[in-house]
Amino acid sequence: MAKTYFHQIRMTALVTIKSNPCQKSFQVSPYGKSHSRLRKKSATVRRTTRLNSRKQRQDISRIVLSVLCCLLLSQPSSAQTSSKQQGTAEQAHPLYEFTILNKQKQEQTLQATQVVETRDGGVLMLTRDGRMLNVPPQQLKQRRQLDKIFTPLGESELEQQLTEELGPGFTFTRTKHFILCSQADKRYSQWCGSLFERLYKVMRNYWDSNELLLHEPQVPLIAIIFKDRAAFAAYASQHVKKDVTDLHGYYSSQSNRIVLYDLTAASNGQPASADADILVKIRKSPSSIVSVLHECTHQIAFNIGLHTRYADNPLWLTEGIATFFETPNLNSKADWQTVGRPNSLRIKQFVDYARSRRKADSLQTLISSNQRFQNQETLLDAYAEAWAFSYFLIKTRRRDYEKYLKLIADRKPLIKVTSEEQLKAFQTVFGNDLMLLDQQFLNYIREIAN
Repeated sequence: MAKTYFHQIRMTALVTIKSNPCQKSFQVSPYGKSHSRLRKKSATVRRTTRLNSRKQRQDISRIVLSVLCCLLLSQPSSAQTSSKQQGTAEQAHPLYEFTILNKQKQEQTLQATQVVETRDGGVLMLTRDGRMLNVPPQQLKQRRQLDKIFTPLGESELEQQLTEELGPGFTFTRTKHFILCSQADKRYSQWCGSLFERLYKVMRNYWDSNELLLHEPQVPLIAIIFKDRAAFAAYASQHVKKDVTDLHGYYSSQSNRIVLYDLTAASNGQPASADADILVKIRKSPSSIVSVLHECTHQIAFNIGLHTRYADNPLWLTEGIATFFETPNLNSKADWQTVGRPNSLRIKQFVDYARSRRKADSLQTLISSNQRFQNQETLLDAYAEAWAFSYFLIKTRRRDYEKYLKLIADRKPLIKVTSEEQLKAFQTVFGNDLMLLDQQFLNYIREIAN
């Protein structure tokens, strides 16, 4: 385009010379001197015209270069775009060396980055293996900033630490985002790693809104797999406050780990060693793998920016997302085709709850308080309603749901939120008329249930 434009300017200059009035005077002048003067004048005009034409070309070149520079500067680089999409988790954080008193009242030195310093002088810290420790001031003996940037433990360092903690008999399987520390057969560990990566991928890809600046995990995602249910129960009973009898796995926001066991291992048989055998055995108890994926969803959500660890997250929101993604697609190694479909287990529970036990203020209590999730009598109904309400909002008010997710994810750790503030935060995004929203919600669930 620029070359054609310069050619047009050149043609215009030639036309100007040929049609110059001085050229006509030169042709009709009968006098030699006049002829000579006119010839010199004509030559001067031609030189001036050429100079003007050259100047025009230079001016146009400068304009074109200026426009191109502006366009280039206005477009973010791929690195900038990637950085915006990944959010702020990859920002550099200083590394500290802390000396603290552990539970045994012994001094312990560890390296971590400081997440929050509390008003009373305590510290919430993120260690290099991904644990989060809330240390009160009386247990904090010394804090020294190092001339280093926080980085997670390297592969060999992390494996060594886990071996020292858990003892011998564990092998390690590493995927892009997970490190699996396992007593189970190697094939089962690899199968779990592949399953977890598929879940990670679909969770990252499902949220496409600019509201959510998701990011890569700061630390490797650790999964501990015990050889059987008995070994799992022995470990879980020391780390989980609730009854572990019916537990198939759990996620700890403190350790940032998921803990589970080989679902194919039976007391009277050998563990599965091939993928086909693994699938056959797992399909016999589908609720078990649902529980595992539910906990893995928690781990991913708290590490990619959907939730914030140690913040006051409404449980209906965190459990709603976990139940939304817990439905497995075991027939495909590439896709998670069941995401977005109704959760048959949860919808059955909610329909029964809505018909016989649901109170008029059920939605308000779900939004404003976590109490129903902490009571064994109301726990299953609370999970079912958390799934149903989250499903309704994601399907009918997706952008508002993502705005609310972002609003909650921006909360700071260790800051308590009252029931009134929880309700107000919800109404800021979804409006004040909870009765109308509740009716729309119930009508929608009735339709998909039928």
